[in-house]
Amino acid sequence: MTDGDTDTGEKRRPESRAGRLRRRLHDIDPARFGVLGVLSLPGYLVESLAFMRMFALFFLLFFWVLLEPLVDLALKRSADADTEPTDWIRLGDWRELVVAYLMIPVTFLNPLALVQDLLQMLGSGVAYVRHRGSVPVAGDDQQASYRLPVEGTWTVVNGSLEREYSHSWLPMNQRYAYDFVVTDEDGRSRPEGTGPAVGAYHCYDEPVLAPADGVVVDVLDTEFEPSRGGGFSHPLKRDIRGNYVTIQHAPDEYSCLAHLVPGSVAVEPGECVKRGQSIGRCGHSGNSSEPHLHFQVQDHPTFEMAAGVPVRFENATVESPWLEDDDHRPAVTEDEAESTAITAGQRVTAVGSADRKRDSDDQPLSIPGRETVATLERLAFGGIVGGLLAFVAGIVVGPGETALVLAAAALVGVGFWLVAGRWNRARRPGGVGTSLGIALVAALWAGFPAVRSPTPFVLVGVALYVLVAEYDRVRLRRAYGSRKRPQSESEGERRAGT
Repeated sequence: MTDGDTDTGEKRRPESRAGRLRRRLHDIDPARFGVLGVLSLPGYLVESLAFMRMFALFFLLFFWVLLEPLVDLALKRSADADTEPTDWIRLGDWRELVVAYLMIPVTFLNPLALVQDLLQMLGSGVAYVRHRGSVPVAGDDQQASYRLPVEGTWTVVNGSLEREYSHSWLPMNQRYAYDFVVTDEDGRSRPEGTGPAVGAYHCYDEPVLAPADGVVVDVLDTEFEPSRGGGFSHPLKRDIRGNYVTIQHAPDEYSCLAHLVPGSVAVEPGECVKRGQSIGRCGHSGNSSEPHLHFQVQDHPTFEMAAGVPVRFENATVESPWLEDDDHRPAVTEDEAESTAITAGQRVTAVGSADRKRDSDDQPLSIPGRETVATLERLAFGGIVGGLLAFVAGIVVGPGETALVLAAAALVGVGFWLVAGRWNRARRPGGVGTSLGIALVAALWAGFPAVRSPTPFVLVGVALYVLVAEYDRVRLRRAYGSRKRPQSESEGERRAGT
């Protein structure tokens, strides 16, 4: 199954009306038309163009992201047969879906997560401009050779090279991302009858592996993790990725492995890693409804500014449980020679041993200016967060109290950074920058009444964030070609699965 095809030639019985409607909604994806709402902006800036304000109604289509799971569940129950590749997977009941929905407004109350979500949408536009409209698509040549980032058999619950089953077609950075869990033969991610404690999930604390040789450029290992899944995510998350590792594999290819267990990250920035080397453990930190591994390859070291890169995996077997033969056995395809595209609903297994370690003579690389650049980037992020906090605080309190709110938020951030620095964990580059950014907004808000408006802080913060991120991308791209690259295992070893 080298092209991700799922057609095994068997006859499907005719779909019901509900099944056809369900498939059609997947094809159309109304949320993607929400971007037409930007056509309303000239109407609010130029009075003669006020008629264009009607396009603001398109923004309502973004709410389809929230409604789609409910509509899909209703149509699934009305259909007389499974119509989607993921229908055999059971990740929880209706109560856990309710919990997940209740967590959405809680996440919106978290300014760090909210700003990161908004920057992802902005980053999609930046990536489109950077690629001059020709963004990465399936079929493009990938620069590195990738293996699955896990050992054993895992289930793909989200992700595909095709838009219909992609993780998230928008924002663009997650277009070709994948979510992996471990399921039993019945499609359950935890044993039947057990509660949603994180330790009950089959994938929890399983090793996460480097998908290719590379150099670590970014990590986070101090994010909180809730003790239960079942739709619940930590309300005080500081990054929607939770604990993560970002690795540069080629001048314009970076992998991001997210939602790791706190304290499990086994690598540091500048460290050379080998394909198959353990870099952390699968967890439930960040924006996560239950323990799983989020994996993506992107063209940029900064998550929010990246465009997703489509990848195919070497030495992988693929099972498609929703396609059954007459004996009700899953169709299995193994590609031993080339590479395999995977898609949501499949069970995938890496062929060959993955227990690889960094060579003892591979010393961590010095990435000049990395800490300074990362601090500036986090400083800009903090400026955006500070502007957002000032806007919200200004609704209910006066200017003096708003400055105190900002100062308190900055102090909490610095305090946590100092405490986390005592933990024996991988250090995040520029970790204190966000708090410094908020503190800067607080000082300017208190000392200069003329700038007491959230707008300039947000605009300047966004502009600085984009500029620093793009500078970082160009800098790391050039540095990759000038430094000694990690020695790769031979092609013959890879094909042999050793």
